[in-house]
Amino acid sequence: MDLNHQQDRELLDAVRRFAVDHEHPQIAQFKPSILDWGDSWRSVEPADLPVSAALTAVAECAASNIKPLLQTFARHSHRLRWEQSYRKQDALVPDAMLDAYGFAEIIGLRGPFVSDRIRAGIAIWGAHLDYPQHQHQAEEIYVLLSGSAEFSFAGNAAQTRRAGDVVFVESNRRHGFRTGEECLVVYYLWQAGDLRQTSNFD
Repeated sequence: MDLNHQQDRELLDAVRRFAVDHEHPQIAQFKPSILDWGDSWRSVEPADLPVSAALTAVAECAASNIKPLLQTFARHSHRLRWEQSYRKQDALVPDAMLDAYGFAEIIGLRGPFVSDRIRAGIAIWGAHLDYPQHQHQAEEIYVLLSGSAEFSFAGNAAQTRRAGDVVFVESNRRHGFRTGEECLVVYYLWQAGDLRQTSNFD
């Protein structure tokens, strides 16, 4: 096993352990997929985004049950491929969001651990950002690791969620959020649909 593979395995183990050890009943729906994600690894070219710089400070202040996961990502942040799903020319989300968000996929169609069953990683949004309501085929879990956000679902009043909370999004359910005073860091899981679908904002 070469060094890149070994370091990626550390990330994989952290991502899987966090889900498997979590007791929330809706995360249990994702455990079979994350335990049997597949068996293929590939080296992924790193790519940075400014928002990744927040990880080290966030990890230092995290709760004890969250800290190991965040510390692992902070340690490997420079090796990760930080991505965005949207482009300015598409005008799907506010420019302010594009200036201060990103995600790093560990398991999935473009992650180092290739899977068409599940997508897993972390995502970061800066403070005071609007993520407009959107929908996608896959069902999704957000576990808030740091910060807070006011989540809104079509037909329901917005609710503030904070670090430690779990937000489950059913397939094709419209949802969005506005981040609070601090950057928002989430652990995310997708399954049961197109794992790289661009969200629908119509």
